[in-house]
Amino acid sequence: MPVPTAGEVLRLWFEEVWNQCDASRIEVHMAPAGIARAVDETGADAHGPAAFRAFFERFLDSFSDIRFTMHEVVEAGPLAAGRWTARLTHSGPGLGVPPTGRSLELSGMAMVRVEDGKIVEGWNEWNRMALATGLGLLVAPAR
Repeated sequence: MPVPTAGEVLRLWFEEVWNQCDASRIEVHMAPAGIARAVDETGADAHGPAAFRAFFERFLDSFSDIRFTMHEVVEAGPLAAGRWTARLTHSGPGLGVPPTGRSLELSGMAMVRVEDGKIVEGWNEWNRMALATGLGLLVAPAR
């Protein structure tokens, strides 16, 4: 079986890990020493699959109906970048916030560096302000 390209790994990551909510796929797609930069709600890094899994499980404890849509993926050798939108419902206290039942839409971009078919480094930029205002932690200024 051929080794997947960086773009294929990025798409598989969002489909299998996030859309299928399958934590077992984290180790399949992330190298043992892989780093996910600025991944969580605070902008902290996750070093290795176990650290990413801890964030992932907290996220799943907070949100249901998670659905990521990958809009575009651009590849250049071992690098791939993609723009995404996520729709989810705040249904649990996993992030330390009582569930609101609110539906949220978040947008962001991810870039990965892949070696031997696994993510060795990933960079994440997503709209944390939309998360905070959607959970009622911040009030959006009047327009």
